[in-house]
Amino acid sequence: MDTRTKIMEDLVSLNLSNSEAAVYVELITSPNTHLQLSRNTGINRTKIYRIVEQLEKRSLVLRRTDERGVFLIANDPSALEIEVIAQEEKVKRQREDLSKVISNLEQVSQDQRSLFTVRTYEGAEGFRQMQWHELKAKDEVLVFGNVTTEELTGSRGWAERFRALCVDAGYKTRELINVPYETPSFTDNQAFMDLYDARVIPKEALPASTPMIIYNDTVAVYQFDKEKRVGVEIVNAAYAQTMRYIFEHYWNLNDVQIQGK
Repeated sequence: MDTRTKIMEDLVSLNLSNSEAAVYVELITSPNTHLQLSRNTGINRTKIYRIVEQLEKRSLVLRRTDERGVFLIANDPSALEIEVIAQEEKVKRQREDLSKVISNLEQVSQDQRSLFTVRTYEGAEGFRQMQWHELKAKDEVLVFGNVTTEELTGSRGWAERFRALCVDAGYKTRELINVPYETPSFTDNQAFMDLYDARVIPKEALPASTPMIIYNDTVAVYQFDKEKRVGVEIVNAAYAQTMRYIFEHYWNLNDVQIQGK
């Protein structure tokens, strides 16, 4: 790599364009007119005027007039320090602006979490969509149960695939049920059962006739019979936390029968 090319690359790293760097290096070599610059650099003359104007604004190019006319000359290379200082000031302002933006965005995010978002779904496909959302659980899933995935969606194949995806996602599932399933009879997926735990609570203490799933900031409710399936997702951090407290209260009752692993 020759010295001229290396200098141009360094100038580009200082936020000059390739064309600006070429013009500045040419003027460092000797004063030139716009026409001479166009010929020497191969840059269109109209574009040369725009480039020179930009370099003048950045104090990198000056004009000199004598009896021969107007010539362009490169300012002392130390003027490049002004460019660096300007960039440093720009970055400083950007950091200050970024700090303000982050603060404002966090406030907006908190405000959004205080709002209720309600989504509704219908049919087996709607239920599968809700279960797909559940796979985004960050820690664990809490279930007021009494029904299997097969019963919700009407598909054994989907149920087993969903359990496999739960294992891949890596979250644990805890379920409160009224009617004890003979675990692990509802699935042969032992990896899922290793992440699953259930406790049986009397129906008179807590009816679990309507399946309810709690994860992240979401409470998902499933309502179905043989003919109709309707689901609702309520997304609200405070509401989800309240339902989580209720779940933990019943989970920790001394007379709850342990079921599962």
